[in-house]
Amino acid sequence: MKKIQILNISFTVSILIVLLGSLSKIMHYPFAQSFLIIGLVSMIVFWIVAISEIKSSNKIEGSEKFMWIIGLIFCGSIAGLVYLLSGRKRIINNK
Repeated sequence: MKKIQILNISFTVSILIVLLGSLSKIMHYPFAQSFLIIGLVSMIVFWIVAISEIKSSNKIEGSEKFMWIIGLIFCGSIAGLVYLLSGRKRIINNK
């Protein structure tokens, strides 16, 4: 499986499952906690793949790598969306 597929699938699953888990938690449905945990695990998969791409990139400097990593960790959904839509094209190495 390609990295872009893993990134897209894990990010999409994370957002959808966390929203479903949050709604389930508000409505006091069973298994809401399980949905939230699955969403967190898929976000961690996204972080691992995205951070490994950022760290191995030769196109950006260390300060920008640090900014992307901190953004992904602390603002995961927003920075992840920006990374997938525009940042990744500029960051990855064309081999």
